[in-house]
Amino acid sequence: MSTYETAERMPTGEIDGGDGRPMLSVVITNSDGLEDTLRCIESIVANPPRGSYEIVLVDNRSRVAAIPAVAARFPEVRALLAPRRQGFAHNYNMGIRAARGDYILVLNNDTLVHPGALDHMIDVLRRDPGCGMVGPLLRSADGSPQTVCARPLLSPLRYVWVGLVADLGLATGRALDRVAQRRLARRPSGPVPCLSGACMMLSREMLGRIGLLDEGYDFYYEDVEWCRRTLDRGYSVGYVAEAEVTHLGDQSLSKVKVWAKRSEYLSALRYFRQYHGLSPAGARLIWLATGLSWLLRGIVFLLAEGLARRPGHARAYLYLWQWVLGAGRAHAEPRESARI
Repeated sequence: MSTYETAERMPTGEIDGGDGRPMLSVVITNSDGLEDTLRCIESIVANPPRGSYEIVLVDNRSRVAAIPAVAARFPEVRALLAPRRQGFAHNYNMGIRAARGDYILVLNNDTLVHPGALDHMIDVLRRDPGCGMVGPLLRSADGSPQTVCARPLLSPLRYVWVGLVADLGLATGRALDRVAQRRLARRPSGPVPCLSGACMMLSREMLGRIGLLDEGYDFYYEDVEWCRRTLDRGYSVGYVAEAEVTHLGDQSLSKVKVWAKRSEYLSALRYFRQYHGLSPAGARLIWLATGLSWLLRGIVFLLAEGLARRPGHARAYLYLWQWVLGAGRAHAEPRESARI
């Protein structure tokens, strides 16, 4: 039985925020993904919460002007333009600061909100004062559950395991993930160690206790750190299985973004130094595992491309491998300012 499903739902007479504020603020960022953003907003408008809400959009200086296109279809959306191209945490914090709702939802622009999802998450936060933040069941476009929505917190050893064995870009990782998907399909709502940054909701009051996203993380791990900080402050992190959101973001690495993979490596080093007191030897292990992972993928893709006789991702991963051997290695060396 779900940890959350037995409590009564929010009374219909208490569906607006205090002092004329909206009950919910949905914060979305757009970075060269206009079509995804329009579909995401459309899903919210089609499946709104019972109470009043607002949508706050932060455009990350997209190459194609997004704000006029959004305003033409959804004039009610409050749109902000980032001062420069910047990381996810900076953009979301910019939107959160502008948000007026009693509850704040951080939502990726490549998501589609299902009917009732927003109300289910708000209901859990309203009736459980010890719950710091919640997230939904995320599904891929084919309907399969994404296990990242209810996952353990990462540790240095788990990072190594994922990079060399359990990553979704590897056959072994996909096999392990199918097992994890079956477990998730049976998992009821309740506390989990970590959610996915694709969709995270918390109350304004809790935001004041936990704080904004850590802007030291450029891309990746900002959601992991937020969950860890919530737990360290004595609050729980809740997975709400009754709330469903489709996450169109590619989980199989059919698209390789070099800058994103570099950022993931650097963010991992920062997080492990911040919360695990990562030693110089541990940092070198992270560096070595990352290099081996990227080299392995580069070789696998190279062989596959040779058989298929068409280009793929081998060049990107071999480039990343060369980068981590050079510039990437320097980041794994001892830095007194980064150690806790």
